[in-house]
Order: sequence, then C-alpha cells, then structure tokens
Amino acid sequence: MTQRNESAAAGDISMPVVTLRSADELADALPYFMGYHPSDSLVLVALQGDRGQFAGRVRLGIPGQAEDWDFIGQELPRCLVQEVERRAGGARPDAVVAYLCREPGPGESGRQVMESLRPLADALLASCRDLGLRVLEALCLSDDRYWSYVCAEADEGCCPAEGRPMLMPGTSVIAASATFAGIQVRGTQKEMETRLTPLTGPSAAAQEEAIDDAVGEVLPQLMDKKGCLDLAAETLVMVNGLIARLQEYPPPRSMREDERDDRLLSDAEVARVLVGLQDPETRDRATLWMDGARAAAALRLWRALSRRCTGVYGPYGAAVRTLAGWAAWCVGDPTEARIALELALAVEPDCGLADVLYRAIGAEMPLEAMRGALRSSMAGYPPLSLPASVWPPVDVTAGGEAGIQGELFDLGEAEGGAGLGAGEPTRPQRDPEVRGRRPSGRRKTVHGRRPTPGATPGAGSKRGPKPGAPAAGPKPGSAKAVPRQRRSSE
Repeated sequence: MTQRNESAAAGDISMPVVTLRSADELADALPYFMGYHPSDSLVLVALQGDRGQFAGRVRLGIPGQAEDWDFIGQELPRCLVQEVERRAGGARPDAVVAYLCREPGPGESGRQVMESLRPLADALLASCRDLGLRVLEALCLSDDRYWSYVCAEADEGCCPAEGRPMLMPGTSVIAASATFAGIQVRGTQKEMETRLTPLTGPSAAAQEEAIDDAVGEVLPQLMDKKGCLDLAAETLVMVNGLIARLQEYPPPRSMREDERDDRLLSDAEVARVLVGLQDPETRDRATLWMDGARAAAALRLWRALSRRCTGVYGPYGAAVRTLAGWAAWCVGDPTEARIALELALAVEPDCGLADVLYRAIGAEMPLEAMRGALRSSMAGYPPLSLPASVWPPVDVTAGGEAGIQGELFDLGEAEGGAGLGAGEPTRPQRDPEVRGRRPSGRRKTVHGRRPTPGATPGAGSKRGPKPGAPAAGPKPGSAKAVPRQRRSSE
C-alpha cells in the first residue's frame, strides 16, 4: 500500500492537561492521541520540556516488506523532528513514545507479533537516540495486550512473556478527562477503511457486469469531442440526482447502515457514474458539490461508489476515494479524509489530486484556500451544457489566490489523464500490484502497475472482452503536480 505520513501538532489535540504515569496509561492513551484506534500502524508521539508535554505525532502504516524497516526506522524519527520544528518555530522535541500496532494473523499470537516487529522497534530506538531523543517508552499493542520494547532491553524478567492486558475501556484517567471534555474516540482505522472497500460476493459480480455494460454503452460518445463533453454533463447530472436522493434519507450512523445507501443506488446508475468519473476533468468538476449541506450527502455517495468498484474495476476507486477524501475534509473530518486519500493513492500512486489534498491537510492549509485553488484550476475547462439547477452556483474563476503552489508544491506538469476525453475507458487489470522498492538515498516511492492497454476480464468472464483502449496517462505537455519531497509516509 502507498505509505503516507500523518502528522499533528500540539494544537490539534484539544485535551485537558492529563498526567500519564505508567505504561498501562500510555498504552490506553494512543486512541486519544489519534482520535481513533490505529491498525497496522507505527506511531511516534513527541514530547517537550521537563514535564513531557505533547508536541506532535506522526503515523505510518507498517511496511509489508521487512527489508524496508531499517529505512523506516531511520527516517520516521527525522520526520517527527522536522514536523515539530516546523510547527514550533524551530524548537526540537526532547523525548518520544513509540507505538507499534498490529493484530495477530490466523494462528498467530500477540507475542509472536511483538517478536516479529522487534527489528523495526530496534531501528526506531537506535535512530531516536542518534537524534538525541529520549525514548520514554516503546510499546507493541496487539490482541488487547501490550509489551514494552524498552523494558525488554533493560530487564528480560520485568515483563511477562504473555504481555500485560490493556486497561478496560473508559477506566483510565485520560478516558475520564476526554469524556469530561466531550471528546469521543472514533472506531478503528480498519472500520473506516471498510466503508470504502469494494463489496464481494454475488452483488459484486452483478455490479462488475453492469460496469461492463456501461463501458460498452459509452464507447460511441467517445468518438468526438462533443460526445465526451456530453458524457461529462450526463455524469454530473446523475451525480446531482444521486446526491439529492441520498439527502432524502437520514445519514448512516455506522458501516452496517451503509447497506441502506447501497440499496438506494442501482447497479446501472453506479456503473455509468463510475465510468464517467474516470475523466479527470469530470472528477475535478465534481469537487464543486462539497459546499454547504450537500457535502455530507456527497460523502455518502462517494463512499457508496467506492464500495462498488468491484472486480477488475478496483482501480476506478481512485477517483471516488479522492472525492470522498475532499468531502470528508469539507465536513470537518480530516481523519477520514486522510484514510480515503491514502486508499486512493494505494490504487493509483500517481493520482495528483489525491496527493495534493493529502499534503494540504498535513500542512494545515485553510480549507477555503484549497477550495478556491480547485475552482481556479478549472477555469480553462470547456463549458458543459448543464441545467442551472444542477451546476453549483459558483464562479469557477473566482478565488484561488492561495493557489496550489507556494510552500507546498513545485508545479511541474499538472495531473491530467487521457481519461474519457482522449479515447476509450481503460479496462483495468485484475488485482493491480502495489509494491515497495528499496529506497535510493532518503527517498522511498511506491509504484503501482498501471492498467494495461486494452486489458479485459479474464477468460472466465461471462460477457467476454470488449474493445480495448489506451491506458489513461498524462497528456503530452500537460502538467502534473510534483511534490518537492515525497516521504515514505502514510
């Protein structure tokens, strides 16, 4: 999976002053530092001053390849120091608390997880000491228990081999303080990811077949420029109608209730919208629905569409997860926004819009500045024939004075795929591979296999292959947002 770094400053944690005195309390404090229960994650918390005040944090998904752990162990503490220095006017952190979170696999125990992650913990501890950071604690959290790597270093007989049980939820001092302050911890990271994960089973097969049909139906429209613009307009009209439909029903309160939203959208409607949103310009125009009360319903729609990117159409999820991330940010939920954008980048590591949004959230760019920049970026798009009741009442040439340039990015070539405007929709390969490579110097990139031109469902597909098409890619001479520094991060 594409790794992205999630950082936060002291000002991001609105907690009363709480003193944590034991490893039990530190283990219990992690979801309050994060706002949710992280899964398969490495978290570093920075502390400053004699009293060890919270100064910031970074989170990183644990790389699947153990050969990358030395690099991650060296780089993540440096990232934490840089983030704290940037946000605190150059003041360095004095100490860190490290967390390694991973649930056991089938037939695996929590202790086995702890031992398997020890090389990563050792690399982290060594790097922190090289940077002059005191490691107050390094905990492995697994299977509702915790183990201390620091304790194990000092005295092998200090901690029991089976670990220590986590405190009962809601019984710690930090839980009581959070309740008093009205702060709630979200569910687990895995639960939030599940809301954006493609469905499986018979319903998934039916949806895949519907997308097959939609791809064939739109091919005649892609033979000329007018047909492409007509398809973009039809897609946005359908998006408008589906958002309005979802607004008529109360929002789901959990992922179990997401099934109701799924039932409100037919396979054929979903298929046409998913195909239409593969055009980057159409996707960009859809960001304009993230104003006001419609943003929450739009987020529900993008989640539902992400769940319907089934089978060979998994890569279609990059566009709708990017929109989900933007919508979540617009409704004031940067946690879900980061997770949605990470999943988008896992599908398409070169998705420029998802990368820009992710970095903007991490750099605390004002939401309205980002909104204005997105509108400005669409000023040169060709006009569409849309009913006045459909197109959001905004001037796409207004705003954007902050731009997407500045301190965040070097603008080389802006993202632009051939998309639907340049040919036929690409039929993606099955199970696109995302693999990590050994870093060169201080960089680490994660590469995904792009859809193969003309790739079709396998021989077992009931419908058989449809005409292939060139894979979507940057237009010659178009611009793609190139970050100045791409860290190995969340």
